[in-house]
Amino acid sequence: MKSQKIIHLIIIAAISFFFRFYQLSSYPVHLSMDEAAITYNAYSIATTGKDEWNEFMPLAFKSAGDYKPPVNIYLTAPITTIFGINEFSSRFVSAFLGSLTPIILYLLLTLLNFSALPSLLTSLWLAILPWHIHFSRASFEAITALFFLFTGLYFFFKWIKNSKPLNLLFFIISFSLSVWSYHAERLFIPLISLYLLIANFKTVKNHLSKLSLKWILSLTATFLIFSVPFIKLTFFTPAIMTRAAATSILRESSLGNSLHSSYSSLSQQIFDNNTYLIFKHWFNKYLSYFDFRFLFWKGMQFTPPQSPGIGILMLFDIILFPIALYQLIHKKNKQRLSLFIALFLLGPFPASLTMNNQHPLRALTWIPAFAFLFVYAFEFLSKKFKKHIFLPVIFIIYTISTIYSVNIYASLFPHYYSEYWQYGYKEAAQYLCQNKDSYDKIIVSDTFGSDGPLNTGLPYLYVLMACDYPPTLFQQKQQTGKIQYRRADWPHDQFENNMLIVASPWDILDDNIPEESIVKKIYFKNGKEAFILIETNEK
Repeated sequence: MKSQKIIHLIIIAAISFFFRFYQLSSYPVHLSMDEAAITYNAYSIATTGKDEWNEFMPLAFKSAGDYKPPVNIYLTAPITTIFGINEFSSRFVSAFLGSLTPIILYLLLTLLNFSALPSLLTSLWLAILPWHIHFSRASFEAITALFFLFTGLYFFFKWIKNSKPLNLLFFIISFSLSVWSYHAERLFIPLISLYLLIANFKTVKNHLSKLSLKWILSLTATFLIFSVPFIKLTFFTPAIMTRAAATSILRESSLGNSLHSSYSSLSQQIFDNNTYLIFKHWFNKYLSYFDFRFLFWKGMQFTPPQSPGIGILMLFDIILFPIALYQLIHKKNKQRLSLFIALFLLGPFPASLTMNNQHPLRALTWIPAFAFLFVYAFEFLSKKFKKHIFLPVIFIIYTISTIYSVNIYASLFPHYYSEYWQYGYKEAAQYLCQNKDSYDKIIVSDTFGSDGPLNTGLPYLYVLMACDYPPTLFQQKQQTGKIQYRRADWPHDQFENNMLIVASPWDILDDNIPEESIVKKIYFKNGKEAFILIETNEK
């Protein structure tokens, strides 16, 4: 029986790895600028020990001014030495840890005394969940943070069960790495840790009282190793606060326009003051995450608003909700119920404090709550119906859901949204790297879009990767030779001699460009022009 469970778990692991590694370099459709930044900084660390800004082994990577968390970059560094600086290297860590997460989930659920079949089905649910698959297939730090979050929960409850201090050590390390991996966990981990300590106070107190002095010192030292540098980054450098301020809900214009510069009356100061308005704005954003359209129909934003889409959960999951809630309440297990409530209410909380409505990436901290909920539904169904009836129905439904999701992800998503993944920059960078010696000067536009100059990119990152630009050289000068990054000024640039211009069509609003001057056109997946490569000659 045990060997059968292992075989089933291996099958789920194979499914998980397949959906996250198959054609990893091609889907998503293009390397995003964040992925390019992570990859080149990882390569720079692997070869020189310094980031692109010549900082030795930084704990926060300045990059383009957004101070990226360090874990993904350091984990990616050795991968770049094996596979080079490319899409596969960039996405390997997220895909690998994302593939392992369903396995950790299974171990966690069985540790919490859920039976094998519901735990396996919940693990399978996560293995084929488009929400998790998509972000696992790109270099998203949130996937790494989620892996360590699940791992930390596993070791915490294992420590609660057997009181072995080694499990407590792994818990501290896992949760600390989660905090160091992504911004949302910097708020979520302290809150869920506080809940875990309060909910299990008597057991925690009892286990801690049994620790030897050696273990107390070791655990304290481990905690300080992770926490002291983080406190330093938060209060004595711009790293943490800069990112928090850049994404804060307080930056939203809709909120700023509603706040009072001064109060016209006492009643307004009491009943309609700025504190109330900020709270109201935040609370509406928080509640928006519970919108069924976000959960089941359009949360992933793979298609335009008028087209069929995918929610952060699968459509079939809407049936599991009432079943799971009934089971959770009916079981009358206060400890499990309180754990679910904590995970469910805290899950979207970090995302709700940031700009942008209903952000599926920042809401990945919600996945443990849904996993914990749906295992109850699978437990109920496995007991209510015979396996030879129940399992085929589940597999047929999820197979249909998977086919539907794959079609949208592989066909419609690239077609509609390739430009939002900076599509075309790699092709342009490869061309100019191959031909840079033929020109005296090269200009690459940092503004583009299919319907107007609506997007801003970081083309220098794609040039660094395509040209295999030596990190030591870029660290010293912060330049890439004769290549400049700005929008083309066509009325003036056209008179330059022997220059290559990589421009958006919106940079060159001139129908009289000689056809022989256009050396290449690059198109988005929707067929619209992305970039025009023009060479100038002396007039």
